[in-house]
Amino acid sequence: MNKILAIAAFLFVVQFGLAQKPATVFGEVLVQLKPGVTPNQIEKAVEEELGILPSFKLTSSVSDYMGVWLFSFDEHAISKADMLRTLSTISGVSIAQANHIIEDRIVPDDPFFGQQWHHFQANDHDIDSDLAWEITTGGVTASGDTIVVCIVETGGAKWDVPDLIDNHWVNIHEIPGNGIDDDGNGYIDDYHGWNIVGQNDQVIGTSSHGTQVSSMVGSTGNNATGVTGVNWNVKLMQVRMGGVSEANVIAAYTYPLIMRKLYNETGGERGAFVVVTNSSWGTNYGQPADAPLWCAMYDSLGVYGILSAGATANINVNVDEMGDLPTACPSDYLVTVTNTNSSDVKVSSSGYGLATIDLGAPGNQVYLANNNGYGNATGTSFSTPCVSGAIALLYSAPCTSFMGLVNSDPAVAALQMKSYILNGVDQTELLQTQTLSGGRLNVYNGLLQMLEQCGSCMSPMSPFVTQEPNTLNYTLQWASMSSVEEVELRYRIQGESVWTEVTNIEGNTYVLSSLAACSTYEYQLRSLCAGEESEWTEVFSFETDGCCMHPDYVLISSIEDTSAFVVWLPVMAANGYTVIVTSESGVVNTFNSVDPVLYMDFLEPCTHYEVIVLSNCEGDMPEPILKSFITTGCGPCTDLEYCYAAGGNNTEFIQRVVLGDIDHVSGAGTGYNFITDATTELEIGGSYTIQCYAGFPQQPYNQNFRVWIDYNGDGEFQHPDEMAFDAAAPTNSMASGTITIPFTATEGTVRMRVAMRYAQFTNTEPNPCGTWTYGEVEDYCVTLVAPIVGVNESAMKTWRVYPNPAHDMVYIEQSGGAVQQVIIYDQQGRLVLQQDNVTGNSVSIESLQPGVYSLMLRSGDEIQITGIIKF
Repeated sequence: MNKILAIAAFLFVVQFGLAQKPATVFGEVLVQLKPGVTPNQIEKAVEEELGILPSFKLTSSVSDYMGVWLFSFDEHAISKADMLRTLSTISGVSIAQANHIIEDRIVPDDPFFGQQWHHFQANDHDIDSDLAWEITTGGVTASGDTIVVCIVETGGAKWDVPDLIDNHWVNIHEIPGNGIDDDGNGYIDDYHGWNIVGQNDQVIGTSSHGTQVSSMVGSTGNNATGVTGVNWNVKLMQVRMGGVSEANVIAAYTYPLIMRKLYNETGGERGAFVVVTNSSWGTNYGQPADAPLWCAMYDSLGVYGILSAGATANINVNVDEMGDLPTACPSDYLVTVTNTNSSDVKVSSSGYGLATIDLGAPGNQVYLANNNGYGNATGTSFSTPCVSGAIALLYSAPCTSFMGLVNSDPAVAALQMKSYILNGVDQTELLQTQTLSGGRLNVYNGLLQMLEQCGSCMSPMSPFVTQEPNTLNYTLQWASMSSVEEVELRYRIQGESVWTEVTNIEGNTYVLSSLAACSTYEYQLRSLCAGEESEWTEVFSFETDGCCMHPDYVLISSIEDTSAFVVWLPVMAANGYTVIVTSESGVVNTFNSVDPVLYMDFLEPCTHYEVIVLSNCEGDMPEPILKSFITTGCGPCTDLEYCYAAGGNNTEFIQRVVLGDIDHVSGAGTGYNFITDATTELEIGGSYTIQCYAGFPQQPYNQNFRVWIDYNGDGEFQHPDEMAFDAAAPTNSMASGTITIPFTATEGTVRMRVAMRYAQFTNTEPNPCGTWTYGEVEDYCVTLVAPIVGVNESAMKTWRVYPNPAHDMVYIEQSGGAVQQVIIYDQQGRLVLQQDNVTGNSVSIESLQPGVYSLMLRSGDEIQITGIIKF
């Protein structure tokens, strides 16, 4: 790269990278708790992890339904990134994220272009509202449900202006001002809607933004006053967010969610039939990964049948690459909108993206009601309610079968509605490179799409296939409308030209019998209703059992000293199985089995075995599964059940462990590994160098390392002396130190546990038991043995240590030869004193605390170990 290009690249990063990071509320985080977990438990868990300096405290409940809470902390004491990472490691936390700052999607007005050109105009760049109104003008569904659009605004809307007051939604199940939650929805006196900050129904604001948004959706039509919305008649629910934080966003969306949920559950006796929320605000360059709770709200709304229309940024930016909230959120229930003008061209000051922006809609110089009368408005803020209004209008179509789907499966109906909107767009050349649908909203086309698929006879829905165990019979099930009298089915092996047809099916199930093995079948269904027939469904497919393959699941169970079971899932095509058992010495045993189980009673204690199960059939098969195990009889390491410990993220793992004969290299794992093919002997009283290496697929992070050895072989790591190694400092490469085996250790094969954990703070070292998010645990077997050079009998007789007990000096009789080295250990096996090249016959123990010690005398290859008492 030349110098000029390098400078240009740097400026691009500065202008479009660093400057684009969305703002967040200082010292606040949003936390979704798992069921049954309280905010107080999270406060205590954070204090245990971080101490009291961050001052982590609960601020408020954001959404009871979603289990989301707002917490505050001292961001001077700890960064937000570290706070979020700590929260992600706490078991009671489902999601933790920052509280982002949002802004209205509004741009200052431009000069008039024309009054309400978006409804109809001669050059046909409008949404054909006038043609749609010949079929419906909104208001209620074919089932009589009053259609509601929820307008979510930061500053509310002046709903009492002449063109909006007749379409203003009120909660008819709530008695205003009585201080009682009359409808049991969790909100007191929510008659006119809900104000998140004020916790009341004062939703009228001073800004015209919300009024203009409401006017686009539903200014009353044909009332000889002002303008008309996309709907002449529709109820506009007002939710005022107030502040510009993400916590308010989630709380605001919770209100329509609760109301539609209540409506569904009570058959319309309470709640509201909310079909779409409108959000004409957002965060430029926002990333969904940073706002999982915000993005998750759209799926939660969708479950109850609510679509959400979101305005993209009022800047010329590719949202696919640069991000935006909410329009980069991946939910299928979110409809994302950019701004088009009267020439069907995307307005230059609006976002785009082939993967993230669904469609364009008129939002440039659109004539709407405002707080002071009427005027033009420009921005994606007004394109988006154009789409929201279209969704609401389509819900009023005279289509009883669609409403049957709404009642039986509101989430599927919402997605179907979205498809009508996107499939009905007018395709334009420029939008084909800028939006997912490739076009601009046309409400009339969307309505025709819906009516063409409507009728009174709808195709079967949501089909699925289940296998009857160990057969080639498959049961096909589906859902149907009540008007369906019979169902027809056709199926075939994929690639064949002729269908097998089945007619006169009553009910919602059919059994496909004796199908061909190991074949892919495809099928379609259609309904018959009083002489009328639906269209065939799309083609669905499934694969039958019976392919020749080795068992894909093998289990070794009931492992004892000399026996174990090997069990596997049966394979339909197999005529039997061949089981190959190989020992560590290379001895191979081969067995034939008809049943999917083999009892192995020929094993040796404390021996490593490998097992392969092969199917006896013909065909091209993948490699068989290799299972390894060790029989019991080795000692505590394999015979005892140790507590569970594990990390939980494969981006930070133990790469290598070196100790004695162990030099084991591993890669990213599942958080826990029991290493059975690497072991070593450790001499009691000996000292060994240990090296622990951290591994990362990408960015390295500092890690804490600790190692425990079960010195007493009791199956636990609870004794304080059993923490054999504690790294001096966090590292993102290698931690090294010395392990000294205490003289109190018991001979035998025991468990050694190596644990690594992300070193976020000094008190996040790993523990011998438990789980954490970032890091890994590896267990090894090590054999503790007596000193290789034993106590020399003649030396014992000629060397004598006295007095014992001693106070400040001990003396050594050296008739057996000169003592070259004296080493003293405490009862925990720690080296407390070492004296080389001893001269004379005395060693000072004045510096030692009173207690019992082990004294090792060394002369050449001869060693004597003696216990002494310091008083």
